[in-house]
Amino acid sequence: MRSQDWLQRQKKDVYIKRAKKEGYLSRAAFKLIEIEEKFKLISKSIKILELGSSPGGWSQVICNYNKHATIYSFDILDMHFKHPRINFFKKNFLEFDFKSLNEKYDLILSDIAPNTLGHKSTDHLRIVRLVEEMIHLVEKNIQLNGNFIFKIWTGTEDKKILSKLKKKFKKITYF
Repeated sequence: MRSQDWLQRQKKDVYIKRAKKEGYLSRAAFKLIEIEEKFKLISKSIKILELGSSPGGWSQVICNYNKHATIYSFDILDMHFKHPRINFFKKNFLEFDFKSLNEKYDLILSDIAPNTLGHKSTDHLRIVRLVEEMIHLVEKNIQLNGNFIFKIWTGTEDKKILSKLKKKFKKITYF
């Protein structure tokens, strides 16, 4: 997509306008709000791990819906949202030694996506690779009966991901 087209689309996007009006740092905040209103996962959590937290739209939602949770946030970009309950690490989660934190999380969530190339099947394979890395992280760091929220683009590898997740979680829901 050309940058001019992208800029025009951004100007018209209702969620971008709404995010600005309501003080959220990103339009993605509304995606997490929808998930929380349907499943009530954030409000019930005590320790939350957020992967790909910059600029902080999801962190804002987490803090709004849960006044007590401790949040561990990771991103390679700076975090624009600061909060006393957020422990931010400006690091690639793939390269971080989570054993050093000695924590187990009842909610692990991610809005990470690779930069798109515009080739649908290649972009799908790239996000699947990230999700597989996250699943590996989740296996080692989630509490019993914990929850995992992540983004994936549909494609040929969905069944493989679902199969892996069904071995680890009682319930799986696309939303």
